[in-house]
Amino acid sequence: MTTQVLVEEAVRVLVRVMPSGSVRPTSFVWRDQTRYVSDVGRQWEERVGGKSLRCFLIKAVDNTQYELRWDPAADQWSLHRAWLNNLV
Repeated sequence: MTTQVLVEEAVRVLVRVMPSGSVRPTSFVWRDQTRYVSDVGRQWEERVGGKSLRCFLIKAVDNTQYELRWDPAADQWSLHRAWLNNLV
């Protein structure tokens, strides 16, 4: 069973800058564990607290899904949501 969890924690993200100038997350560190990105899905922008954030729905190599948010003005990343498996 998969459970959606609101996380809202700062994370370190490694990205690849594409030839078009767009940013693509390749891995991130959350709670001292590196998660490697296998697929980047939907991307969109949101205004939160007066900031324009770039949001990425990603899938890790273990098939867990996450929503990462990037504040380009501050160059800060956060993990907004996670869809975790087998929570009790």
